[in-house]
Amino acid sequence: MSSSAFDVQVQCGPSPNVDRDVDAFLDGCPTSFAQQTTGWRDVISHVGEDESYFLVARQGGEIVGLLPMYRFAGSRGVILTSVPQPGPLGGAAIASGIPREPVMSVLMTACFELASSKGCDLVSIISNPFWNDRKRYQDVRQPDYVLENSLLALDLHEVVDSSGALVKASTSVRRNLRVANKAGLVIDEEQSQENVDCWASIHECRHREIGATPIPRAFFRAVLKHAVRAGCARFFFVRSEDSGEMVSGGLYLCHGSVVDAYMPSMDSRFADLRPNYLLAAHTIAWAKSQGYRYYNWQGSPPGGGVERFKRSFGSEQFDYGFLTWVTGDAKPFLDSKLGDWIDEYRFHYVLPFDQIGKTGGGEPDSQVVSARGDAWDAMEQNE
Repeated sequence: MSSSAFDVQVQCGPSPNVDRDVDAFLDGCPTSFAQQTTGWRDVISHVGEDESYFLVARQGGEIVGLLPMYRFAGSRGVILTSVPQPGPLGGAAIASGIPREPVMSVLMTACFELASSKGCDLVSIISNPFWNDRKRYQDVRQPDYVLENSLLALDLHEVVDSSGALVKASTSVRRNLRVANKAGLVIDEEQSQENVDCWASIHECRHREIGATPIPRAFFRAVLKHAVRAGCARFFFVRSEDSGEMVSGGLYLCHGSVVDAYMPSMDSRFADLRPNYLLAAHTIAWAKSQGYRYYNWQGSPPGGGVERFKRSFGSEQFDYGFLTWVTGDAKPFLDSKLGDWIDEYRFHYVLPFDQIGKTGGGEPDSQVVSARGDAWDAMEQNE
C-alpha cells in the first residue's frame, strides 16, 4: 500500500470535530494509551507551556493512525516530544487490520516536517513496550540517540483469576495484605478535589522527605478536571477506617488494554500498616474487573527493593526505547551539564543522560534522577 493513499492532518490544540474523531479512533485501537488521548492533552495544556500537535493520518476520511507530539521551547533549544510529562507511554497509535508500515511512514514524515517548520532541534518518541513498534520508526529514519529502558507490568490474564485473586503473588504480598486488613485500612474511590488535594499534600511531603521534586498540585487538579472526566484517569485513596485519615493513594491512567500506575504516594508515618500493598492489590483487581490486559508499574532501579516489590505480584519485564532524532542544533544540550538546565526542561525527556555534557567535556550529573523513578522509591522506601 502506497503512503500516498493517506492524508495527514496536523491539528494544533483542541478542535471539537477532530477531537471527536480521535477519541472514537482511540476507543477502537487496543494498542493505544491514555497518554495519547485528548483528555491527557488537555491536562498537559492546562499546566505547562507545551504546544500540542496531533498528527492524524486518514484513509478515505477514516482515521488509521495518530501521533500526538508536544513542542517545548527553552533557552538551550526547542524539542518536539511524545513524552511531555513523567510516566512515559505514547508514540504512534495505528489501526489494526491494515499494513502499519505505510501509516508509520506518513506519520513520521509529517513529524519531521513539523519539526522543521517549528524550528525544533530534537525530536523524541517513545516506542511501545507492549506491542513492539521500534523497527517501524527506525525503518523510516534511524535515530541519532537511543535510551534503552524497561518497565515491569502484570499480564492480568495470567496473575489474576476470575474471582480477583492474585494467583502469582508471593507469600510476602499475602502477609503484608493481612497486616493492612488487620489495621483497618479501606479504599476510598471518591473523585473529588478535596481528596485529590489531601493526597497531593502527602505526595509533596513524601517527596521532600527523600529529596525528590514533587509533581505540582496543579497537575493533579488538571487530571481531575480533564482526564478523570474523559474517563482516562482515576484516583484511588487509602484511609484508616477508624480515624478516616488518608494514609496513601495514587493516580492511575486507564485506556485501551493498559492501566498505568502513574504516581503513588504514601504518608511514611503509616508505612508499618502496609497501605501500599492494599492500594496495589485493590487497583490490580479493579483493572482486571474492568477488562484491562496490562497493569503497568513503570520502571524502577534494577535489583532494589522497588523492583522486588513489583515482581512479588508476578510482574514481567517489557523493553522499550526513547528514540531521538537531531533536526536542528543539538550542541547547546550536548555541550552543557544537565544541572545547568534541568529545571527549565523539568518533566521533559530531552536526551540520554550519558550524552549530555559529553562533547563539551563535562560530566553527567549523577544526582539528577527522573521524577517517575522517584515515585516508587518514595512509596516503597520504608518497606
